[in-house]
Amino acid sequence: ERIHEKSFTINQQTEIYYAAGCEEFEQKALFLSSWIKEHTGFVLPVKESKEIGGANTITFHYNSLMKKEGFSLKVRDSGVIIESADAAGALYAAQELQKAMLLQEGKKISFKTITMEDYPAISYRGAMLDVSRNFFSITQIKRFIDMLAFHRLNYFHWHLTDDQGWRIEIKKYPNLTTVGEFYTQKEIKEIVSYAADRCIDVIPEIDLPGHSLAALAAYPQLGCTGGPYKVATASGGVHKDVLCVGSPFTEQFVKDVLKEVTTLFPAPYVHIGGDEVPRDRWEACAKCQAAISRYKLQKEKKRSSEDLLQGVFNVNVATYLKSLGKQMIGWDEVMSGDITPETIVMSWRGLGKGISAARQGHSAILSSNSHFYFNNYQALDMANEPQATGGLVLMKTVYEAPVLASELTKAEQQRILGAEVCLWTSYVEDNKTIDYMMLPRLAAFSESIWKGSSKGEYHDFLDRLPLLLHCYKRLGYQYASHFFNVEAKYAQSKRGKQLDVILQSLPGTAIYYTLDGSIPTNQDSKYSSVIQVDASCSLRAVAYLPNGLRSDVLQKEIHVNKATFAEVKLLTTPADRYNGEDGRVLVDGVRSDKFHTTGLWVGYNPADMEVLIDLNSKQQVKKINVSSLTDMSSYIMGIAEIEVLTSKDGRHYKRVAREKYSAPAGKMEGKKVDLISLPFEETTARFIKVIARRFKALPEDHSGAGEAPFLFVDEIAIY
Repeated sequence: ERIHEKSFTINQQTEIYYAAGCEEFEQKALFLSSWIKEHTGFVLPVKESKEIGGANTITFHYNSLMKKEGFSLKVRDSGVIIESADAAGALYAAQELQKAMLLQEGKKISFKTITMEDYPAISYRGAMLDVSRNFFSITQIKRFIDMLAFHRLNYFHWHLTDDQGWRIEIKKYPNLTTVGEFYTQKEIKEIVSYAADRCIDVIPEIDLPGHSLAALAAYPQLGCTGGPYKVATASGGVHKDVLCVGSPFTEQFVKDVLKEVTTLFPAPYVHIGGDEVPRDRWEACAKCQAAISRYKLQKEKKRSSEDLLQGVFNVNVATYLKSLGKQMIGWDEVMSGDITPETIVMSWRGLGKGISAARQGHSAILSSNSHFYFNNYQALDMANEPQATGGLVLMKTVYEAPVLASELTKAEQQRILGAEVCLWTSYVEDNKTIDYMMLPRLAAFSESIWKGSSKGEYHDFLDRLPLLLHCYKRLGYQYASHFFNVEAKYAQSKRGKQLDVILQSLPGTAIYYTLDGSIPTNQDSKYSSVIQVDASCSLRAVAYLPNGLRSDVLQKEIHVNKATFAEVKLLTTPADRYNGEDGRVLVDGVRSDKFHTTGLWVGYNPADMEVLIDLNSKQQVKKINVSSLTDMSSYIMGIAEIEVLTSKDGRHYKRVAREKYSAPAGKMEGKKVDLISLPFEETTARFIKVIARRFKALPEDHSGAGEAPFLFVDEIAIY
């Protein structure tokens, strides 16, 4: 609510007051005083007061009726009144003034008169930083916490141990930190205090019983084989050597470590990981098998006795943490075994795992890799991006994530505590890369999770974004310029052998395009209606918002050939969600990007691909090209064998080409699109049948060894 266009201007006589007896407000008042000094050079005194407001003052007033973390901000031409029921609300109100200062140049600072009241819709708003794969200094951790505080996040999930490094001092087990960098317990307390001043709780994660190679290397008796073990490299992965959960030494180690950890972190939660725990060593371990017998664990239809053994481990750890006054958090794999009712499930393998946990009566925190993993790429143009892991998480995807799923009942929705973004650091080594991966996606997350179901449309968020980007520049944060996309739909024209290209972007955008491969500007052809393509070309398109933000460039190569616009029929059933418009994407002339979620791929598992293309007339054919995807991190292996058959009448077929291919290495990183070319003796045909067979199992050196991989195929071109 804007009152009028008057404003309150800070001068050297301005004073800052905080409510008498509210020492936690004093810290926030001091923050504001320091920010004002940075901008104006004025050193404003901070005083205790029983009064509300006053001429030429900024007052932090306690109001018990305000909602948790909420605030009221009233700016009048005579002064500013901030009301809140807690320190967090006071901080967030002060930050509104900070942002207003960041948007002004020079030493004169004025705040426009306004009345504002705000509070979060969702209580848990977190971010995780992995310091195991790449270590970050205390200074860098504080900078990261400042970033979270600026975006009103209230939990910092500190991933302290993994296969690649043990980063926290444990006095009873000094060997854990004899190799590599780590944080002393004194430094841990320093970070916890720093975060608390900014209304952020720090949640430690000690990964148990998997992702424990760093611990095994220090104390080999923790493992099933006795070692020797080596700390893993920074690139990540899943390793078969895990803690021996049948060993009394392991049991005591876990208790000793957690006891020291809980004394360092006042937060109510401790994260124990629990994810990606291979069962191989347990299956061959006498101690683990003895534990299975001791606990009388019987294999079930969907759960092995080793699955149940991890369940016993989880319950024991949760029970022990409860005795220490803490509540256990685990990644969603902990649901593969039994867990205590109080265990909080952090769902990373899609939003559905969190929904499942809530339906089973557990509190859940959503950290879906498809929506909130900021180590994932944020643009389709991988070649010009910093190396990342996993798939594609656009900023629009972050903003529009349905945290409070509509399919949940009201009671189930209340079990969704909130959400968390994650930054795994296999390829993140410095502040510049942290900034690039986090910003401005963190702003989209922050607004979405703060407002919950009352958030507006994504384009409304982008309307306000330029002001925030200016704040980033003033604060010294770098950021990525991937704000939104131009999307294209392709369909066979009803006018004949042409491709109809339909471009769309956000409401209010103006789209410009070229067909010669050049990057379009607002001086090129403006899109107004369907683009009709009848020959090979290089499509480029870009969109502009009225506020000046520009989309990423859409880049598509269109290859018109004999298969383009032909009728296509899928003779085998693709996997759910990957039917590529019933196969039409196979003959639209458009090759997909390296992300299997673009909608331009047809994906198969467990079936092989069998496709029939009708050229509608007999033609001379002599070669077929097929695009296939390999992405081992997504369990996609490419084509094992391909076969091409031709027919003049659709009844009698002859094989004209057949090739077999070697399996990719299990540890292969990155994504690769292979263009397979199959020449054959020229023949007359109307019908072309293409059969592409999957590899039967992921290789031994893959984390999912033995599981059935996916096959993804895109454009089929016929010449």
